[in-house]
Amino acid sequence: MPKVRPIQSRNDVFQRYETLHRNREKRTHQKLFFLEGVHPVEQAVLAGEQFFSIAYASDRRLSGWAEDMLKKAAPEEIHPMPAALLSELSDRENPCELICLIHQRQDQLARLRQRIAATERPLLVLCDRANSPGNLGTVIRSADAFGACGVISTGHSADFYDTQCIRSSIGSLFHIPFAGFGSVQEVLDFLATLPCKMQIVGTSAKGSCSIHEADLTGPTLLIVGNETFGMSKAWKEACDLLLRIPIYGAASSLNVGCAATACLYEIARQRDFDGHR
Repeated sequence: MPKVRPIQSRNDVFQRYETLHRNREKRTHQKLFFLEGVHPVEQAVLAGEQFFSIAYASDRRLSGWAEDMLKKAAPEEIHPMPAALLSELSDRENPCELICLIHQRQDQLARLRQRIAATERPLLVLCDRANSPGNLGTVIRSADAFGACGVISTGHSADFYDTQCIRSSIGSLFHIPFAGFGSVQEVLDFLATLPCKMQIVGTSAKGSCSIHEADLTGPTLLIVGNETFGMSKAWKEACDLLLRIPIYGAASSLNVGCAATACLYEIARQRDFDGHR
């Protein structure tokens, strides 16, 4: 049974929710993250995430959905609080009934290796120094949709556990492995330990050919670069192929999330993806 700890003021427990919502350093240190929203909560429960705590409005009757999620999530603690306090923790105009703190997974690399080992032609997506958590979430969503084994990042990248990233991923964050690496070399060392050699493919406006002209049916690491500066020099040098996405009209480039989605669809198309589950 969860421990019930009612909150009546902006005490230390309330502040913990608020801090983990806003502060990446605290999330990393405490290995917890903040979650709200009907679909994200459902997906976290479905994926078997470990809930540390759940807060809800003590002065409002919970819906059948909220009661069901509370039971299935099985948090270690629950925190009834006045609706006015709950609304302060939310970014939404109409706050979700449940606001949660969840343990960060510590087995992401193991999950990633397992997914790769179980796939005949693995596909990984790498975000190089992604600035926007929203773009990172979009990449995760598209990677999940088009059959990638996982998403990794390098350098000082946006936080996978940022609320904007979770929201943009539409719950895919809980179903696809992800991991952050400090440098290009760390990723190359990781790739060297995998059971198959992966082709490293980068996206660039100065690519040698268009994405649809390359053979992307084998094991592939797809790299999308920083929103402002593109891929780093180190990644450009590490690439086996630099490919461009054909663009028409006045647009000079695509949003990172859009570019990743276009490339992932082309890779899925080449692999006879039919779009049906």
